[in-house]
This record gives sequence, C-alpha cells and structure tokens, in this order.
Amino acid sequence: MLFKVVAILIVELFVLYLFPSSLPLGRDLKPESMEKEVNAHLPARVPYIFPAPGTNQIADSIRARRTNGTLLDLDGVLLNAEEIAGAWNSIGIALRNNNSLPGDMRELLILRCGVLNGAAYEWIQHEPVGRAAGLTTQQLLEIRQTPPLGPLPEDTTLTPVLSAALLYADYMTKEIKVPDDVFDGLKRYLNDRQVVEATVTVAGYNMVSRVLVALNVDGKMDTLVPVPS
Repeated sequence: MLFKVVAILIVELFVLYLFPSSLPLGRDLKPESMEKEVNAHLPARVPYIFPAPGTNQIADSIRARRTNGTLLDLDGVLLNAEEIAGAWNSIGIALRNNNSLPGDMRELLILRCGVLNGAAYEWIQHEPVGRAAGLTTQQLLEIRQTPPLGPLPEDTTLTPVLSAALLYADYMTKEIKVPDDVFDGLKRYLNDRQVVEATVTVAGYNMVSRVLVALNVDGKMDTLVPVPS
C-alpha cells in the first residue's frame, strides 16, 4: 500500500515537472472558499482586539458604522493602537459616507487599489459594495484584470468617467506623480471638491491595503485577489 502511494506521488510530481502550466498560474493553493471568505479571524501578525460592546468608546464608535454592529478583523488589528483606530474610523466615515463622488466611482477607486496592491481582503470586502453601487460583473472584471497603467479593452464597458478614474488611481498608486493629461482627463468630469475626494480616496485606500497586507489581516497576505464571476 505504501509503495502504491509513493508511486502515485512520484507520477504526480513528474506530471507537474513536465506540465507546470497545469497549476493555476499566480495562485497560492488555498481553497477558493477560503479566498472568498473575509473576517474569518485567521491569524494576523498582531492579535485581534475585540472589546465587548459598551466597554470601549472607540470600539463602539467603529461598531456604529459596521453592518450589524460587528467589528471587522481590520478593526481588531487597528484596536491594538486605539488612537489610530479612532482617527481611522473618522476618515473612513468621511471617505465612505460624507463625500459627493458617485458610488460606482468611489468603489472603483477602492477596488482598484486592492488589485494594484494585492489586497484580497480589500477586494472581498468591497466587491459587494461595488455591485450595490451599480458596478456590473463585466466592469468588475475590467477593474480586476486590466494591467497597471495599461489600456482598457477596446470594447470596455466602463464609462469615460470611470475609465478616467481607473487611470488616475493607477498613476497615483504605481507612479505617485500623475501626468497632467491623466489629471485633466478626470478633472473634466469633477468639480474641485470631488477631485480632492477622489484623490484622498485613492490615498486612503492605498493606506488601507498596505496595512492589510503588511499585517496579514485575516491571513490573506498571500491570497490572490478574486476574479469576479
């Protein structure tokens, strides 16, 4: 029996040696179900802090804007540094709830930051929000699959304003310096307030994604950003 098991393993290794493309390119080997879960309390690089309701004012203020009043794993990591968690919550309220950007643009900017920085947690958290804001599956695929700074498909389903927003997020994230033509391409659709809101949204969610990845929040540091379907 042992000989049979060893023989099977040898054959499988030989097949992988001859045909490495039979493995999913660029994927870790975590089950798909694990990739699509979020806030499963998988280990991070620092402990999760989840104070009981009514015992911590900052935690309670974060709960107030979370679905069903439930703290996220990201919140649990940030609550190791309460002052930062409180300030983070305030800017999150401003970026998500108190800005004048169209919802689909806001979520495109957030999702694109997750893609560019390899932050699967960010994508998993925001894909349903993006859908609720009006992004279609095809648009989500383009946000997920378009190469950084690369051209969109000729038959893109992204509107001109969303295309301009995606390119703006790409330059802010990958190059930092945004060329005039890219800036002007977005500015033509937005007023001054919205330009600042779009810029700070990209900057803010670059911060979010870098914290998520560096601290391996929910154990998703090495998880590939899911492809929408």
